Amino acid sequence: MGGPRTVTVLEHEVVPIIAGGDQPGGVADTFPWFSDAEAQALLRLNDLRRGFCQRLSGGIKLAQYCGIVRLPTCLVEVLPKVGMADVRTPDELERARAALLAMLHSARQVAITKIGPVPQQAVHAPLLDIFIQSFLHCALDQARHGLLSRYVVHADDVPVVKGRFQAHGHIRRNLARPHLLHCEYDEFTADNAYNRAVRATLEVCRPWASRASTQRMWFETHSRYAGVSAVKMSAADVARLPSDRTTHRYGPLLTWCEWLLAMASPALSAGVSQAPGLLFDMNKLFEAHAARLEEVGAGPDRIVHLQGPPLPLATHGQVDAFTLKPDITVWHVGDDGAAAGIDRVIDAKWKRLNPHAADFGVDEADVYQLLVYAMRYGCTSLELAYPQPSDTENFLQPPVFKLQAAGVVGSITITVKLMPLWSNLASEQDHGAAHFAEAEAA
Repeated sequence: MGGPRTVTVLEHEVVPIIAGGDQPGGVADTFPWFSDAEAQALLRLNDLRRGFCQRLSGGIKLAQYCGIVRLPTCLVEVLPKVGMADVRTPDELERARAALLAMLHSARQVAITKIGPVPQQAVHAPLLDIFIQSFLHCALDQARHGLLSRYVVHADDVPVVKGRFQAHGHIRRNLARPHLLHCEYDEFTADNAYNRAVRATLEVCRPWASRASTQRMWFETHSRYAGVSAVKMSAADVARLPSDRTTHRYGPLLTWCEWLLAMASPALSAGVSQAPGLLFDMNKLFEAHAARLEEVGAGPDRIVHLQGPPLPLATHGQVDAFTLKPDITVWHVGDDGAAAGIDRVIDAKWKRLNPHAADFGVDEADVYQLLVYAMRYGCTSLELAYPQPSDTENFLQPPVFKLQAAGVVGSITITVKLMPLWSNLASEQDHGAAHFAEAEAA
């Protein structure tokens, strides 16, 4: 087989380092391992993604960030840990992949519609193939609705005046060709920077597609953009493209272009400053996912705020100090439609619980943080939101802690709640959304 191998790793899993880079005999291709050079390249990513990985006596452990890292010799796929077992279970990779995709979609990071809403609909395809297929779906949808056209300035030698006659250019180019006139004119065309970004991304991701269904879809998409000029573009070039109401429909597609082009940056060994991968901070991603679930379940008489509203905890003279920004706050709506009072403060934690511990594995520092929120925001109903594990058959009911504070009427309650990772948000928002395997069977 050609191309670099794919190493699929679960978050917090310790991956052994094989001296010399020779795969140990008698193990399957799915056995994760790194060479010394690959481990050093991953450790250098800590300069850009603090806490991404650490070197242990048994190998290297990756944490906090999930997604894809492209190394010169392999493609590293880091998936979230969604089970309670310390070692990976046979179907955990598929469940973890589905959970990551569902969170990305519900958090509105990007449109990923071809995924299953429940963990039973396991995603067997590699993560990079899923990303490429989602990009291709977006590109095909835009092509079917008509490619975005823009007025583009052209300069050419034409037999009749078209647009603006350029005398200096005409003298320089056409002294020996009196039948031609050098003109500059605007042409309304689909061969513009937006579609060139799509074409550039198509050219970059072609060798990355490993599945036959992805390759077939690539050729179909490429044929729709064959009339667009093939130019090299970077992720920074795509990010600089102007955005307005006329380009709004290209938003998800350009996000995919930016992400995939970022993976085409030079290898880490070349000393570049940008990580050649697509990584997501699981703390922020789970926080956005939990906020989206709260918005869906809040109802019309509630307002959900993400990251705030910020309030200072203290003052020093006329200066505010120690700004507080709760992850999620839920407010009830007054008669004027504005937030009239706070109902709940929710703190989202991408951590694993321990149902066998007396405190369910809740960190004391997290409780103290919620007590500060209760005092400053005047709220007695607080919640700690954790990811719901995939294996919750024998999972005990999370506790509700009651705290009695002096001078406070009633008690402060801290509810530990489990947030489902495989929500049905994708099926609610995208009509006809289907599982990725449908394309594989086509």
